[in-house]
Amino acid sequence: MDFERKRRLVQEINLTALIDIVFHLMVFAMLTTSFVVSESMELSLPSANTTKSASAAPNIFRILIGSDSTLLVNNQPMTSEQMNDALSSRVATDPDTKIAIFTSAGVSVQQLITVMDAVYLNGGRNVQVDKAG
Repeated sequence: MDFERKRRLVQEINLTALIDIVFHLMVFAMLTTSFVVSESMELSLPSANTTKSASAAPNIFRILIGSDSTLLVNNQPMTSEQMNDALSSRVATDPDTKIAIFTSAGVSVQQLITVMDAVYLNGGRNVQVDKAG
């Protein structure tokens, strides 16, 4: 017995619908994406030579953060609201005020960021962070 086989026709896969779906997903992704413009604050990190001169300069606005969340602003204990008032009045008179934030041992990063946010929101732009001691 000799059977003849029919040749199969190769069917092509229609990619038009697939490409259409991919373009729809791409357009959806482009329209729903939000672009966030983040604001940042320039921060001057101290070097070995500038630490002593920064703490001795009289025209620097000094903020010391204690480990128990106490704030000493120019060697005077203050609450965060009092610090905001003092800082805003200082920045209003001199926008280029140098602000030095000192942290003692045991200060959390969140405490430092909270003070840095307050400085930034009050207009402080020239900030230096160092550890006290």
